[in-house]
Amino acid sequence: MLRSILRRTTASTGVTLSVTHALGTIPDVVTFTPTSGLGQDRTYMAPGARSAAVVHVVNSIESTVTVDVTCLAYQGRLY
Repeated sequence: MLRSILRRTTASTGVTLSVTHALGTIPDVVTFTPTSGLGQDRTYMAPGARSAAVVHVVNSIESTVTVDVTCLAYQGRLY
């Protein structure tokens, strides 16, 4: 299982942020954890936004928000 945890700051409303996860494969699971209450339940992944190098993140609030992006790739292995 491969794992990548990144802290990124999103731009203003509707702007797509490209997050490089460096797993080398398309992640099976992507989660978002806001570091403050401001961005709670406002961050989402754009449809079709996962690739082997980046994940595209969008925030729907009219402010900048810092989120932790966790990417997991199981590669057929669960522990």
